[in-house]
Amino acid sequence: MNKVPVTVFLWRPEKYWPADFVSENVKQFGYTVEEFTSGKILYGNTVHPDDLERVERELSRRIEEDYVDFSQEYRILTKSGEVRWVEERTFIEADENGVVKYLKGIILDITERKRKEKLLYIQRDLGIALSTSNYLDETLDRLLDSCLQIDEINAGGIYLVDEETGDLNLAIHRGLSPTFIENASYYSANSPNAKLVMIGQPVYKQHIDLILTSKDDVLRQENLRATAIIPVKYGKKVIAAFYLASRMEYELSDSVRTVIETIATQFGVFISRIRLEEKLKECVKKKKS
Repeated sequence: MNKVPVTVFLWRPEKYWPADFVSENVKQFGYTVEEFTSGKILYGNTVHPDDLERVERELSRRIEEDYVDFSQEYRILTKSGEVRWVEERTFIEADENGVVKYLKGIILDITERKRKEKLLYIQRDLGIALSTSNYLDETLDRLLDSCLQIDEINAGGIYLVDEETGDLNLAIHRGLSPTFIENASYYSANSPNAKLVMIGQPVYKQHIDLILTSKDDVLRQENLRATAIIPVKYGKKVIAAFYLASRMEYELSDSVRTVIETIATQFGVFISRIRLEEKLKECVKKKKS
């Protein structure tokens, strides 16, 4: 049992579920077997405070309705304080009189699955929103907010390319310091930063590796790690760029990269639709005149 990805508990049916047994692989959450079996830590102490009442209520309901087993999903806290999602399969063992003697829990870490589900929901919801939006400012807000719903991303902005000059202007931002905004809100078309964007390919680097000019030296103080620069295209032309960064991660996962690149593509489709609608309106006006 210790070689499989699940963790097995044998709990007494008491408050916060003291454990008589726990498999060795509880160490994947940072705890030792002895911490639970000695009573130093109760399993309920590891359940996320926002989920604990629901977990208790669900267990009570299932016992009252004479279930012998059931499943539920909730969050727990590792010993280091990290939040993990788990799926628990609970087996309720009762005597001939229906008195619960103990509970057996099989715990599976489903954090990665939940993360991927969340990314899909973000993508879906944004796609629906963009299909009905007609205003650029409103859309920029929605785009950046969607990106910041991704757990790994804590700060960012969207640059728009000036159609006439090719300069980059920061149109919207979240989670960046005043110093960053003051020094990185504009890049001329001839700057290394703008040229990097105009290549038209996503760039994933450490924040410090994207300090390309002496002007940007002050940005070294910004507490950012993994950084993404994602160009947005209208046809083959770069019209905007996402700047997204993490304060926690040193590298963005492949699943996160896929989602933010998809979001950038969705923005490109939105711009295409808006510009097509503008052209149609111009044609109608010309015909009327």
